[in-house]
Amino acid sequence: MESNKKSDAAEMLRLYLQDRYSLETEEKVQQWLVKNPVTEEMEQASKEYWDSINTGKDATAFEALKRVNTKIGIYSEEKKTVWLRTFSKVAAIFILLIGISGVWFYLQHQSSPAMVEISAAYGEMKHVALPDQTEVWLNVGSSLKYPSVFNQKIRSVSLTGEAFFSVTKNQLKPFVVETKNLTVKVLGTKFNLKAYPDEHQTTATLQEGKIEVQTAKNQKQQMVPNEQLVYNSETSILKVAKINPEDIPDWKNGNLLFSEATLGEILQTLERRFNISFDTDKSIDLSTERYTIKFEREETPAQILQVLADMAGNFSYSSKSGQITLKKR
Repeated sequence: MESNKKSDAAEMLRLYLQDRYSLETEEKVQQWLVKNPVTEEMEQASKEYWDSINTGKDATAFEALKRVNTKIGIYSEEKKTVWLRTFSKVAAIFILLIGISGVWFYLQHQSSPAMVEISAAYGEMKHVALPDQTEVWLNVGSSLKYPSVFNQKIRSVSLTGEAFFSVTKNQLKPFVVETKNLTVKVLGTKFNLKAYPDEHQTTATLQEGKIEVQTAKNQKQQMVPNEQLVYNSETSILKVAKINPEDIPDWKNGNLLFSEATLGEILQTLERRFNISFDTDKSIDLSTERYTIKFEREETPAQILQVLADMAGNFSYSSKSGQITLKKR
């Protein structure tokens, strides 16, 4: 980051000294300089810049200066030359200091834009357009943090929970999604990412384009369309499997798709989706048997539970004031 700031500063300084800033920007920089003292670092930078400048003598200018000195009879040629050099050096350093101050002011205020956080509570989903027009659908119980302006070399966002991304292509600025256990890097694509903090598995499912996934332990995996990656943070095992297009998560359209999920995982999803809670008999198997099943958006919690009870065949349920009790049959 430090080297980036230095290179940015050098470029901005060059533009400043070539009169490439707008009048409004120059005025703001100069106002800031008046209110802030010149630092030792700024002075050192000024000296280094001045020493690097080739100030070759201009014979025509010195001849003109000599004629003026002779007429007015005030300064000798030697004194006038020394004064001219001193004045030029002071002027150059003063301009340079203003430029360095402007660079510092710009980097301090532009490198850290305000962060925005969007959250979807249990029972609700949200759709948001990011500053680059990337679209994000947040699933229930999820949150997304992103800068108000993507002014860095990467477009970085942070996800807790589950989201579907439709990323605007930008070859010069990769899009990066950070989660607790995975980092996903893309240029432009559509993918689903599930990373709830209370689950050991993080799942990335790619619909279009290409993505690169990196785990917290620096395991890397590139993915192509219709692939699903599952990373277990407890075992550090990373698996990638080919899936059918119809098996890509479709929760943003209201549907629920479970693939090789335990009853416990299904109930946890239902809690978030419908903002309900379960009280489950300890004798009911929540973690051994796995089920693959899809529910349509029109189906109610009661209808879904009836299907699960028939499928598992080992529990019955009752509901009271949003609390659903599962009992062993």
